[in-house]
Amino acid sequence: MKRFVIACQIVIITLFIIKMYFLAEALQIISIPSFFSMDHFGQAIAQTTTTTTPIPAIKEVSDVTDDPLQKERDLFDFLQKKQKALDTRESLIKAEEQKIVALKKEIMEKIDALKLLESQLSSRLDADKSNDIKRLKELAKVYEATPPQKAAAMLEKLEVRTAAGITINMKRDRAGLIWGYLTPQKAVAITNEITRTVPLAAE
Repeated sequence: MKRFVIACQIVIITLFIIKMYFLAEALQIISIPSFFSMDHFGQAIAQTTTTTTPIPAIKEVSDVTDDPLQKERDLFDFLQKKQKALDTRESLIKAEEQKIVALKKEIMEKIDALKLLESQLSSRLDADKSNDIKRLKELAKVYEATPPQKAAAMLEKLEVRTAAGITINMKRDRAGLIWGYLTPQKAVAITNEITRTVPLAAE
């Protein structure tokens, strides 16, 4: 009986050893991929915790309408508008200057035309005056050849200016003879006309 018990104990111990052996083998097989071990997993977690690259802070998204070049664009638009206004004003000024130049040219042409007309009128007046003097001289000769009393009667009927022109172109002695037959009123009028106007006698 005692041997039987010892044999059973040996069998149990043998089975326990075999079981422990297989258990050790199984544990060894399981531990081959060391990175699946708890220690490795714990180290990986610790390393991940300590070496994880910090996530950069998300920058505040700026408004899409907040264009950094908007001020420059606004300034450029403002300068363009100013330049356009200046160009328009310059064009208006040039147009006014052209109008002034054209008006000045027209005025100068009219002045030249007036000067030409004045010259023509002056020449005509000089010619008329020369003709008047010539005619008065001829009349003066006629009155000189006429008897003084008759010549005086003829002068009485003439306009004062014409009578003065004839008288001033006569010779003094002949004018003096005729003068004595004139009425005082006519003589005074002729004298006043002679002293008032430019003498028509030629030198």
